[in-house]
Amino acid sequence: MNPLFRIWGVRKAVHLLLNAWFNARYARRLGNAVQVFGLPLLEVENWQNIRIGRGAWLISDSFFSQPGVNHPVMIRLMSPEARLTIGDDFGISGGGICVQTEVRIGHGVMMGANAFVADTDFHPLGTDSRRFNFDGIRSRPVVIEDNVFIGMNSIILKGVTIGQNAVIGAGSVVTRDVPANEIWSGNPARFVRRLTADAPRPDAAPELSVAGVPAPALPAVAAPLA
Repeated sequence: MNPLFRIWGVRKAVHLLLNAWFNARYARRLGNAVQVFGLPLLEVENWQNIRIGRGAWLISDSFFSQPGVNHPVMIRLMSPEARLTIGDDFGISGGGICVQTEVRIGHGVMMGANAFVADTDFHPLGTDSRRFNFDGIRSRPVVIEDNVFIGMNSIILKGVTIGQNAVIGAGSVVTRDVPANEIWSGNPARFVRRLTADAPRPDAAPELSVAGVPAPALPAVAAPLA
C-alpha cells in the first residue's frame, strides 16, 4: 500500500495527478476515461490490439479495495497478434489479464480482488519440454459477456465463455462455459443456482440479484477521495 494514500489531502492530489498523467499517456492507446487507483502494470506488444471502454476502474492499491489486493492490476498482451477488448464500466481490483490469442470482455463486468483471466497455459505440458520450450503452448480465446461478476481470487482459464449476468463465486477455477444468468462456484467451478430478478424500483430499471440480495457494486472509492 502506498503510504501517501493514508493522508487525505496528499491522497487526493496523488490520485488526480496520477490519473492526469495516465490518461495523457494512454488515452490514444486504451480509450477514454480510464481511472487508475494506484499504478497498473501494462505490457503490450501491439497497442492497436487493445481497447478499453469508458468508465473503467483499475484498482492497484489495497487502500481502494476493501479485501485488499496482492499486487497491482496486470494487463499483458503476450504476442503481437494478441487482442484484448473491454467494454464500458469495467472494474478490476488487483489480479490481471494475460492474453496470448484473444480475450473479449463486455460492458459492466466486475473482477473482484485478485481475480485472474488467462487464455493460455503459459507453458507446454510435455514432461521434457515444459521448462524452457515455448513451442506448442495451448491457447484459446476467452469471452466474458456483459454484466458478469467474478468473485475475488477466481481464475478464468482458456477457452471459457461466461454468459451475460453470470456470477462466479470467490476462489473458483472456471474451466468450462458458464451459461447466462447462473451462479457457478468451486474448483472446478460448477452450477450452483439460477439468478432471480429484483422487483423494479420506481426510479430505476430492474437489477439482478443473488437470492434477493442486490447485485454488488464496485468497491466504494468515492468516500476516501472525497
